[in-house]
Amino acid sequence: MTTTRPNPRSGALERLGALLRAVREQAGMTGTELADALGVGWAQPKISKIETGRQLPTDAEIVAWAKAAGADAAPLAALRAEAAAADAARGPREIGPADCTHIAEFQPLLVPRLLQTAAYLRHRTAATHPAADALETETLGRIVADELRGQAILHEPGREFVHVVTEAALRLRIGAMTVSTLRGQLLHLAELATLPSHTFAVLPFSTACPVPPEAGFALYDRELVRIEIADTTIELTDPAVVARYAHALDRLVDAAVTGTAAAGVCRAAAAALPA
Repeated sequence: MTTTRPNPRSGALERLGALLRAVREQAGMTGTELADALGVGWAQPKISKIETGRQLPTDAEIVAWAKAAGADAAPLAALRAEAAAADAARGPREIGPADCTHIAEFQPLLVPRLLQTAAYLRHRTAATHPAADALETETLGRIVADELRGQAILHEPGREFVHVVTEAALRLRIGAMTVSTLRGQLLHLAELATLPSHTFAVLPFSTACPVPPEAGFALYDRELVRIEIADTTIELTDPAVVARYAHALDRLVDAAVTGTAAAGVCRAAAAALPA
């Protein structure tokens, strides 16, 4: 897993974060209460990231924040414009999982990487590697080990995860994957479904998919969309494009079952597998 670091942020962004924090505190709200008031796309980690100058809020987010806290948006918007200008002069921020507090992913046919068992990882890697027939056991082991180490991020405090899969992803065996491996993966998903700060959602066959499931995608802090197709990784940062993907993700979560219900779908799929 590649880790990148953000570019240094401006003093204006730090001042904006401090002012937003003061506005929230003057309203007598905790970070969690403000996130609840702001609604979809907000969580306490995001509030914290903005207040500590690690994330530049959008103009719309500034207005929503001020409205929720009963404050004047004008001085906040002016400082936000100053921070945005300073960031533009520095160039785009690099974004990686280790730098994000909100990570979301939709996969129509595969189990998301962060949720895969070692056995599932091995079969998926062997089947999708460009030189699968010649992939040495030692090389495969290193790839799987790297992926498993990256999964530790799931258990780090201060982060929020959303994973959405279709029921097809729960039932698809890849390459030489055994029934036993798939069953173990499904039971693993059932356990992760109720992990704190983790929304695991399954879109069952009985529910129409609200968006075309052409390819899976990942969202990082709702600032970056990453799409992996074969050996190509596409990264999109245009705010309008990112917003469309974020909206698609929200529609998928709304249509899916989550939590204990999603865990039940996983266990039912495991039980339906042949002995």
